[in-house]
Amino acid sequence: MTDTDQNRQKILAKITACLALAEHGATPAERETAAAKAAALMARHNIDQAQARASRGEQPEELTIFPFAVSGDDGHGRARASLAIKVAEAMGCRGIHKPAPAGRPYTAIITGPTSDVHSLRLLLPLIVAQAHYAAAHHGTPAERRRRTYLPSFLLGYGATVAQRITARRRPLFDETTNPGTALILADRASRLDALIAERFGTLTDLARPRVRDDAIAAGVIAGRSADLGDPGMNATADRPALTG
Repeated sequence: MTDTDQNRQKILAKITACLALAEHGATPAERETAAAKAAALMARHNIDQAQARASRGEQPEELTIFPFAVSGDDGHGRARASLAIKVAEAMGCRGIHKPAPAGRPYTAIITGPTSDVHSLRLLLPLIVAQAHYAAAHHGTPAERRRRTYLPSFLLGYGATVAQRITARRRPLFDETTNPGTALILADRASRLDALIAERFGTLTDLARPRVRDDAIAAGVIAGRSADLGDPGMNATADRPALTG
């Protein structure tokens, strides 16, 4: 086994261990911090693989379509799907809404390179659950009972967390330290555009739902304090984290 293969195996072992802890950790803080570490390791591993494939003159990684279903029983399926799509886009993939009749799962169609989509298959259920935990621990009981509270909160929370994930991933695409990544990203974007056009045709933007500015602001604040494994910021049991 080469040094490269050994390093790859070590990274995969670390990812597996972090995901196990993210699901079965003793405390919310422990689970959330583990999920953050898993996401960072996944991003690095996937980019390294793409660079290695390009250096060998191989074809780029195949694109995958992943339907991610979320609960729509309470009428908030669109909000949950929007959160998933925000995270998917921050991690270099694309997302499309697939509404469903009342009482049926609402689906976010995620498209992207197979390795990135595989990472999202593992991470999105954790992220959506952690987002709900955050929503349940912010605001007053009266505020949380309002119909527009949860979708508004998730809108602010998801957008802010996605921004932080994007910022965290940005150094991975620095041409001075990772030459060739700009071409990899441009090729991915072009192929994703072609796949979406072929499979889904022309997409139209969804009408903006009714939202509450105060709930959006609460979600933004919670998203800023979510622990993404940033230096000097430690998760606590009453400050949930999302991955990034």
